Amino acid sequence: MKHFRRFALSMLLTSMVGSPIFAQDQEPFNLDKMLNFGAMLTLNAEREKEMKQARAKEVMQDNEYVYTGYEEGIFFCNPLVLDGEPLDYGDFNLLATGELTVSKGVARGQTTQIPFYVYLRRDGNKVLIPGKELPDPGQIKIDIAEILRYAEPGDHLVIEAVRREDGPAKRILKLLEPGC
Repeated sequence: MKHFRRFALSMLLTSMVGSPIFAQDQEPFNLDKMLNFGAMLTLNAEREKEMKQARAKEVMQDNEYVYTGYEEGIFFCNPLVLDGEPLDYGDFNLLATGELTVSKGVARGQTTQIPFYVYLRRDGNKVLIPGKELPDPGQIKIDIAEILRYAEPGDHLVIEAVRREDGPAKRILKLLEPGC
């Protein structure tokens, strides 16, 4: 019975593919055209990946942190978390939304959120944000859109830890307009 189903299915497909109605709607199969299309898709994907990596390098600035000897914990190369996922520097821009947190490792496989300050810097000067004039030393999360609505292209978003032992988590991100 199992073999009969396979045979019947293959006969049905053969008759459909060989039918004049099906054949008139299709171009002849062109292997070169299909290979060129596949190569073009691969090249486009590689180019997009390269452009995203270049943008990520432009966004991620030197964190200006100097080790003090008070550091405690395991500091990730990317401690920033946006909506529960590691921040993607290649996609981050002025229109980013979501809840920003900063994490560090405390033991193997365990992470903890650390309190942090966040502010904008324009031309080397801190930008005053209404309602955020005094930093909150207990802040462990923030809606990033609250800060970015006061940002301009080229500003820096500065995220730095409140506690001295969490200093390596400091990050400075250059804010770019959406797109590549």
